[in-house]
Amino acid sequence: MRRKNTQSLAEVLSEVLKDQQLEGKLNERTAIRLWPEVVGKAMAEHTDNLYFKYSVLHVHVKSAIIRNELMLIRPLLIKRLNERIGSPVVKNVILH
Repeated sequence: MRRKNTQSLAEVLSEVLKDQQLEGKLNERTAIRLWPEVVGKAMAEHTDNLYFKYSVLHVHVKSAIIRNELMLIRPLLIKRLNERIGSPVVKNVILH
């Protein structure tokens, strides 16, 4: 018999992550992991050293041509990353 106040494991984990203020860091790591899927494999091969600082994703780009193309689609990248994560984690993308 199930108790009335039981929670699913997903609900409990979500609460623990929020209480420990780890949810944001976990979402940032998820955004970095999703980067190749969002920009495409060919573009991702020209980027490295992805990291977050104050909700801004910093990306080192190896090619000026790729950097320009990514700058043109930056709003779309932010939108796609946030949609995939389900939370507004990425506020901006800085291309170095």
